[in-house]
Amino acid sequence: MTTAVEGRKKDRKRRPDEMLASVVRETAIPAAVELLRGNGRFEFPSGTAWVILVLAAETLGGLSKRHGRDEAKGSIIELIESDQIRTVATADMLAEEIFGIIPTPETLSRMEEYGLLTEAEYAWAVVYQEGGHDLRVDLVAGADFGQACEVAVGTVSLRNAVGEQAWANHSGEAAPDDQAMADVAGVDSPAMDAADAPRAGSHPRSVFGDDEGDPLFVDVPEVDADVDAAADGPVFSDVVDEEGTDALGFDQDGPVFDDERVGEFLDDDDEYGAGEGRTDDEAGGGALVADQDQVRATIARRFLGEDLDLNIGLDEFNTSFGIGAPVVQIDVPDGASDWLGDQVARLTRQANADLARAHEASQAALREKYVSLMSLHAEQVIRDVAVDRAGSRYKALHDQAEVEHNQRLANKEAVAHARRREIAEEYREAAVKAGRQAALQAEVGYAERTRARMQREQVDAVAEIERLAENTYSDVRCRILDVRRKEAALRMQIGQTRVMELLCEQQDENRAVVQGLMASWSAQIQRVIDENRKNDISRSETMAEEQSRTDRVALLQEQQQAALEAMRTEHADRIGRMEGELERTRQEAIGQLRARDQQWQHCLEFEKGQTDAQAARARDLLAQMRHMGTVFQQQYDARINDLKADRQAYIHDLERSNAMQSRWNKLQHALLLSIGLLMFIAGIIGGALWF
Repeated sequence: MTTAVEGRKKDRKRRPDEMLASVVRETAIPAAVELLRGNGRFEFPSGTAWVILVLAAETLGGLSKRHGRDEAKGSIIELIESDQIRTVATADMLAEEIFGIIPTPETLSRMEEYGLLTEAEYAWAVVYQEGGHDLRVDLVAGADFGQACEVAVGTVSLRNAVGEQAWANHSGEAAPDDQAMADVAGVDSPAMDAADAPRAGSHPRSVFGDDEGDPLFVDVPEVDADVDAAADGPVFSDVVDEEGTDALGFDQDGPVFDDERVGEFLDDDDEYGAGEGRTDDEAGGGALVADQDQVRATIARRFLGEDLDLNIGLDEFNTSFGIGAPVVQIDVPDGASDWLGDQVARLTRQANADLARAHEASQAALREKYVSLMSLHAEQVIRDVAVDRAGSRYKALHDQAEVEHNQRLANKEAVAHARRREIAEEYREAAVKAGRQAALQAEVGYAERTRARMQREQVDAVAEIERLAENTYSDVRCRILDVRRKEAALRMQIGQTRVMELLCEQQDENRAVVQGLMASWSAQIQRVIDENRKNDISRSETMAEEQSRTDRVALLQEQQQAALEAMRTEHADRIGRMEGELERTRQEAIGQLRARDQQWQHCLEFEKGQTDAQAARARDLLAQMRHMGTVFQQQYDARINDLKADRQAYIHDLERSNAMQSRWNKLQHALLLSIGLLMFIAGIIGGALWF
């Protein structure tokens, strides 16, 4: 995404509370789309793109939690957090320290309260969903707050604000060249409401049945045993009966694969070309795709679990049904006002957007139905050419290959034993021949020397027999698979033709719906033109009268301007006279100030003499005060000494009274103890006398 803030260098890594993300949160895509759809003034006619204001935090001097203490920025942050200023921000925008503002009337009214926002530099940006998931923001032009307010109230059109290029890319309106091409081609595009579109899985049983096989092949003739190799293309039978099995080369005594019969289906040069059932890899001339998105756009479904390399491509569908949506184009009558032209243009945009949505829904329904039908057909083809389906020719061929392979494996030991015997016989003959030429000892020595080599050759012969059997079996399986692939490709082509026929019928119905919708919109727009034609003429007359009044007002303004110029001239003359009087008054004031300055100097000298006398008198007083301070200090020291002596005497008297009080307390305690003891003894004596 291109942004207005580029080339910034960070001197240090900023903390989270210093970044824009601390006050502007990342907006969820569904919530952002919901907010944008509610702002109709800034929505493109297509209904899939919207316009916002983009502001860089750098233009405000930064915007983060650290700026919350600033009065203006703190208030702006509070408005953003309370959704009184609605914002949109993606992760990429926050990383670049920019955010979007949805220019609703409420948001613009709150922004108008702050000069920091009204004087900032903005940029227009178009917001739309890419692929139906990711939210994309593209900057298109510079903007300011005043221009946003004008678009919000309708005085400036959104088209003029964002520019012609952005309008052409996102408005959904057809360009004149495209319309001319559509008129020349004379092709109308199908469209229908999403509610009327056929759903996948809603096909009648007459199209695909579960018990009768693939009905797309009900008209395909079956091939007999004497198939003609010179035909345009091979046609296969779905069931291999006993006669067909014999014709294919199954011998009653032992199954032998008929190479001539299989060769009829393997003649690629005569019967199949690169465009008849062969894949791009087999043809060798297929175009390479650029990326995964291009693969998905070309192939709707691929059956990876099978070895037939079947896939459902969208090329044929796009070629047959990939046509543009019809466009409503109503010419404005000559002499019509701008208001009527704007009304017709607005209705035309609405009609084109409605037709585009209906066309898109129709295309999606047709594409879904095509993929569903072709998927069911491909699954049926896979079942038809499967090697494990009872009664199929490929099961017979596969079983025949299995029997031949098992027979070869069963005869392996006998063939190997015979081969070993032949090799041993050859070496014995060689030994006998050598013995005839030499003595018996030489014959035995030769046999001993060649025994190891003989054993190795015997082992190699057995391995060669096994390898030959495996290679033969693999070759037969490859030839069977090639035949299966060709028949599957042929069936896929025939099925695709049948599916296209079904979809053409559906397309005719869709075209009728779109033509009705287009006729309805055309009639409605024409009715609006007819109903407003008289009003438009009255409006033109009213505007002419208003223009004449405007001309009269302009004349009065010119007269007023001339009178104003005369008043300005007179005012300038009066100012000149007043300036001359002011200069004379200034000179007189300067003379008076000089006289007063001399008088002030005389008074100043007199005051200076008095000040010197007062200073001498103050010095005498200071000397007297210093003498009195010394006397007072001596009296104070004497008084302090007397107080210290009194304090010591008081402390001595207090200690003596404390000692006397302590002795008196001890005497009281002893007396009380003695009295208590005497009372206790008296009690004992009294008790003894009593009892």
